Amino acid sequence: MKKLLLFLAAAVPLFSQVCSYSFSPIPTQSINIPAAASTTPNTITVTTPAGCPWTFGTDSTWITFPGSTTQSRSGTDTINWVAAANPGPGQRSGRVFVTDGVVNYTTAYTVIQAAPACTLTLNPALAEAAVGGGTGTIQVQTNCTWTAGSTTTFITLSSGTSGTLNGAVQYTVAPNVCADARSGSILVQASGSPGASQQATINQDGSPNNLTLAPNGLAAPSAGTDGRVAITTGSVCAWLAFSDSSWITLNGATSGTGSGSVAYHIQANPSVARTGSIHVGPQLFTVVQQAPPPPPVELIGVLNAASGAGGAVSPGEIVSVWGTNIGPVQGVPMALTPDSSSITKSLGGTQVFFDGVAAPLLYASAVQVNAIVPYAVSGSTQVQVQYQGTSTNKLTLTVQAATPGIFSLDASGTGGGAILNQDYSINNPLNPAVRGTQVIIYCTGGGVTDPASVDAAIIGVPAPALTQPVTVTIGGITAQVKSSGAISYAVAGLTQVTAVVPANVIVGTAVPVVVQIGNWQSQAGITVAVE
Repeated sequence: MKKLLLFLAAAVPLFSQVCSYSFSPIPTQSINIPAAASTTPNTITVTTPAGCPWTFGTDSTWITFPGSTTQSRSGTDTINWVAAANPGPGQRSGRVFVTDGVVNYTTAYTVIQAAPACTLTLNPALAEAAVGGGTGTIQVQTNCTWTAGSTTTFITLSSGTSGTLNGAVQYTVAPNVCADARSGSILVQASGSPGASQQATINQDGSPNNLTLAPNGLAAPSAGTDGRVAITTGSVCAWLAFSDSSWITLNGATSGTGSGSVAYHIQANPSVARTGSIHVGPQLFTVVQQAPPPPPVELIGVLNAASGAGGAVSPGEIVSVWGTNIGPVQGVPMALTPDSSSITKSLGGTQVFFDGVAAPLLYASAVQVNAIVPYAVSGSTQVQVQYQGTSTNKLTLTVQAATPGIFSLDASGTGGGAILNQDYSINNPLNPAVRGTQVIIYCTGGGVTDPASVDAAIIGVPAPALTQPVTVTIGGITAQVKSSGAISYAVAGLTQVTAVVPANVIVGTAVPVVVQIGNWQSQAGITVAVE
């Protein structure tokens, strides 16, 4: 009994110790942390006398106590705890507990972790659908809750219109009854802060077979015409029509939805055959318009190319053939044969015939063709022009031995002649010929030559001479004729006459010149300058 009393007396100081506990931070306050994982430990400090026991723990797996091998402590100490990253969706909360070892009173800290920022990815973000429609799946990858819907009527959702975290959206695309391709999308909207939204685009082919035209083309007359093209397509299908040619114009509506029609006007064709189209969606209404009928070709007259005189012609005479539509609109100049030995007898689709014999050509246009009368003509001759296979009327002309005409410098048939001075310079009022010197007079219509000239030939050396007698008067005075005939290196039909300016002729800037070949004289009004 005495020993028991001594033990109790000794134990009094131990049981008389009071364990009190205080905490920092204050337990009544929530601890707010971000959504990211803790980078440094959070702390709770427990203050209590030495030897006073206490324990700690948590109700959440995402809260841990790094470095702690036991959850029992005594006396003043610090708890280190960390939080894992919040995967979502939304914020979350957990608790850290501290329990004293005397009366087992538990103090709880509420930890509120913020929601992560919403992320949202759709896979695939772009899909293709056939013209006949079909089904597909869009994978939703997110850390939030979400809803899905279609932005167009031809895409419907069969499942997966909402979800939490990752999921899938099943969709169906209706057949496309239109010619044009179309595009729609599935919109996925995620909740959270901030909200996120993504669209998965679905492109669907159209088919040109879903739009037809009747008729699908036209062979239009050259005079032009009006008409209408019928359009057949799906009732929801929009179309647009336009012309790719200025001579095809559209009247009335040029666009619509569903079946319809387009009115057109084809203008008269002024020229060659042409092709254009009316475009309606992917289809073409092709118009091939005929060329206007060829204009009538007509031969009006045949004139000496130097003098402009009409009437009879002579062998080798250079003539101007006049008419309508007898050659190309754009004039075509003389051309040599490949061996350069002669000129051609056809230019730009034009030929001139004397008694059916093709004449050499110097120039061809729609209203004038310069030709050389074949050397074989005699008595009378029938002249006809053929252009692109179409022949003119025929003209009958008298043939005489010579039809002299002197060329003028301005091609008018009068005024200063095409005459060279003795030094081969061009005679003109500022460059007159000296009396007693020679001048060279260029003319045509000299007739046959000796030796005989060949049609279209380039004259060689020596040049053939005229067979008809030649006389020249200058200022009314007979001039000595030194030579007359063809010109070397020029085409057969061009004639030159070389004469001496009389010493007693009156000087002047416009002294009359006349060339007579056989019984025929050149035109009046050709002059030469003399000093």
